[in-house]
Amino acid sequence: MKTNKLRFFFSCALCLGISFSSAQRLNVNAGILLKTEFTLGNQNKWLKIAAFGFAAANYGDASLESGLSFASYTFLKRHTVTQYGAAYSYEFFALAGVGKNSNLLGASVSNTNTALLFNSQGEGGFNGIGLGFGKDYLPHNLKPYGLRNGALILRFSNATHSIHFNFKNDLKIRAFHGQGTDYGSTGSLNIGFTKLQNANTLYQFGIAIELFTARPNYSLSPRNHINSDDGRKNVWYTLPPFKNLFYANLYGYGLYQKNAYSVYTKLGVNSQKLGAYVQNTIHDGYGLNPRFPWNVERKDKLFFEFNGNLFYDEVNR
Repeated sequence: MKTNKLRFFFSCALCLGISFSSAQRLNVNAGILLKTEFTLGNQNKWLKIAAFGFAAANYGDASLESGLSFASYTFLKRHTVTQYGAAYSYEFFALAGVGKNSNLLGASVSNTNTALLFNSQGEGGFNGIGLGFGKDYLPHNLKPYGLRNGALILRFSNATHSIHFNFKNDLKIRAFHGQGTDYGSTGSLNIGFTKLQNANTLYQFGIAIELFTARPNYSLSPRNHINSDDGRKNVWYTLPPFKNLFYANLYGYGLYQKNAYSVYTKLGVNSQKLGAYVQNTIHDGYGLNPRFPWNVERKDKLFFEFNGNLFYDEVNR
């Protein structure tokens, strides 16, 4: 009798184990996108060739996703500086969370891609957090501004919609892979919403803020009177040839993508007062003085950018 009970117990355990193993299969979905991109705007003008790969894996309710981009481009204008040059860049990010997550909408968290991978036949549902980093390699006198930034990323989605938060900064700490320079592309925040319309069409829109500052001159005492609150705050002098290279862009953006092309636009304001307010709040509040010499008397300017992509993508479905 005991032998029969043991046999029954082990049979049930084996059946449950097989059932659990079948239910918890590892699923991997991935894709690659190759594109040609052109950008026209009052701060950047370039022609770019790029490759973007993205993959998502889930085991039961646990999910991972990651993306990697490489790009080479020639520009006529970069960071408001008008000159010809050739540059290249890369970006990497990875997130962990829960969800079935096979529609590849995690590609939407990229800071550099304005054409996205997606799988309209995949399942959605992902809630996760992750980190990333990227670097832009610039030539000639812009070379010091080709810096590495880290990113903190959150994403929440279902089958056809995704919301993401992407905070990018040059902080250099254990979990944040920035370069720690506190100049150049010092920080940005991007909040976006992405929607799969059908098998061939995707929309995205959102808001963003990004700051860019000139290089400080550490050989001079920080006694600059610009943005000093009448001399009460220490402010750096900056290095030539771009002593006044400051901008803070606050803008809305939108993406329309269908079949093998996409269009992407940014529209907003370039405000020295906004840049000073954001950076002064951080530097004053956390003891990271001195400040930077933002020209707080300058009037706000229009910021705009238009981007077009022709691409080829391959996605496993």
